[in-house]
Amino acid sequence: MNDKTKTIIRNSISLANIIAVVWLLGTGMGYLIFGKKDKISTEENRTLAKFPHFTLSSYLSGEYTEALAHYFDDNVPKRREYKDLIAKKFIPLKGIEYGSDNITIYGSAPEKPEEKQEPATEAPTEEVTEAPENTVEEAEVTEAPQPEPEPQEVNNDDGELTNNIVVANNRGIMLYGGGWGRELEYADYVSEYKRQLGDGVKVWSMVIPTACSFYMPDKFKELSADEKTDLDTISNALVDVGSIDAYSALAEHKDEHIYSRTDHHWQQIGAYYAGREFAKAAGVPYPELDTYERVILSGYVGTLYGYTQSASLIDNPEDFVYYKPTTEMTVTRYNTSFGDPSVQPLLNDPINMASSSYYLVFGGDEAITHVETDCKNARTLVIFKDSYGNALMPLLTSSFENIYLCDIRYFDLNAIKFIKDVGATDVLFTMCTFSAMGDNHYCIYNNMYK
Repeated sequence: MNDKTKTIIRNSISLANIIAVVWLLGTGMGYLIFGKKDKISTEENRTLAKFPHFTLSSYLSGEYTEALAHYFDDNVPKRREYKDLIAKKFIPLKGIEYGSDNITIYGSAPEKPEEKQEPATEAPTEEVTEAPENTVEEAEVTEAPQPEPEPQEVNNDDGELTNNIVVANNRGIMLYGGGWGRELEYADYVSEYKRQLGDGVKVWSMVIPTACSFYMPDKFKELSADEKTDLDTISNALVDVGSIDAYSALAEHKDEHIYSRTDHHWQQIGAYYAGREFAKAAGVPYPELDTYERVILSGYVGTLYGYTQSASLIDNPEDFVYYKPTTEMTVTRYNTSFGDPSVQPLLNDPINMASSSYYLVFGGDEAITHVETDCKNARTLVIFKDSYGNALMPLLTSSFENIYLCDIRYFDLNAIKFIKDVGATDVLFTMCTFSAMGDNHYCIYNNMYK
């Protein structure tokens, strides 16, 4: 073979390589740009990143390129399928196994907050105190999921610890970081509502414990603060406010499916037992469970899989069970400024929902919902809640003539004025411990002075 022929072959191979690389890069880029993408991640309970707006200052500071990289990372076509594949095939290979218990440890336990945020000590006059900025589910999560640090050994029962979440016995359990004084602030804020509203309005507090109180393996318990201690502190610190003991009501039924295994919320049966305690204290009717239409949705895998990517959660879905009231009612939803009313069903139809979205049958959080019922007892209830309260509200539709459901994080009105304007006889603050003892409890204070 002469030199000319060798040169032609080498050039042909080089050209073929260039064409192959260009084709692969072009095809990959076209796939990333034009492939069908999701707008939200139901598993992670958040909106996926949007394409960043270019400015010269953001480009020079590096913010634009960082946001662009995050956008493409967040918007890979078939993202859900790829994440499921990684969770099932590759995530289980990570970490270090310790001892005969086959434990895999990721992440770390929550720590005491370095610095406690202080709200304004006096009501703002000209400038409104803004609520702390929240992500979609920071309402119940002490920390947003962080990159996993190096594995570390903890001598515990079967399970793994990921992003401050224990996964044990096919159940995800978020570690509770403790109140660190915020439980007293919560009690002060709720008591201030009662002071401003006076004797004409009954104010109630029902803080909901999470699954860590009832399902944490014994050897993991030292990694989580005690919710019961903080709940008792709140109850003792409330002034002229009715305290509802949801903890004891739920503890009696912990062998039932009162909390989701794969999601950080409770199941509605848990809300039923807690709601019964509230109805008893408020002196209102509360129907037996068999008067509701029971609906079972299979294949549910919720937010805890999104936070952990744990194969033991995605491979072991659960039933999502909810209860539809059979009584007559009119449901009107408003925006968070109590405008733009529209008549809607009480519960959303799950037929077109992804299985990871089933909790949304109770509705979203960025709305004010008014329910006018056929319970003509002249009692009007305003509920200030986080997403835990969504499952509770349908169970009270035979207990009050009017119910207004308001999320503390997305409420754009002066709460005291709103309560008076709708003629409330009762106000219920109900949220899980992660909200009552987390940054979201400052929204309770801020909403008094908007």
